[in-house]
Amino acid sequence: MCVAPGGKSIFAWKTLNPELLLCNEAIGKGMGMLISNLRRCQILPSATANVDSKILAEKMPQTANLVIVDAPCTGQSLLAKGDKAPGCFHNVTINSNANRQKRILANSAKIVAPQGYLAYMTCTYSTAENEQVSEWLLSKFPEFQSVTVPHLEKYRSHLTEIPCYRMWPQDRLGAGAFTVLFQNTSDG
Repeated sequence: MCVAPGGKSIFAWKTLNPELLLCNEAIGKGMGMLISNLRRCQILPSATANVDSKILAEKMPQTANLVIVDAPCTGQSLLAKGDKAPGCFHNVTINSNANRQKRILANSAKIVAPQGYLAYMTCTYSTAENEQVSEWLLSKFPEFQSVTVPHLEKYRSHLTEIPCYRMWPQDRLGAGAFTVLFQNTSDG
């Protein structure tokens, strides 16, 4: 979900070697770059879609072993790269993004097969878009649990009890990021 320009999708394909990589980008202007990057890197078998996450949730329930949500966010970490991110610390912008993230995550959770995984990530520092959205998912989808990722433990967030991770620019891990891994613990 939300994959343009496709860097994390390419990394997932090379690392996990899936039977099929389906890359969905709901915003049409990102499709050209996504398709170009998948072709350039010879990512096969792969397919692209340009639909809202709700459509995939309705058409493909409980089918994916892994859904990666590289969520649209306020992009506060872009400031560490020297980019502009107007309004990225404004409460209205943060709340709007958090609500959009919840909607995308809810739809994505419906796609995850029993015992499958849902990876959620942002490039923002906002607790409202990171830890609080993660806690919301667990409250709305009790079949999911947050999974500890041992090699990220030194980056574990102290802002929640659930295992999730914050990478900071001062740790030389890029401009900053947040991630959490959930597992659908239901049988099936």
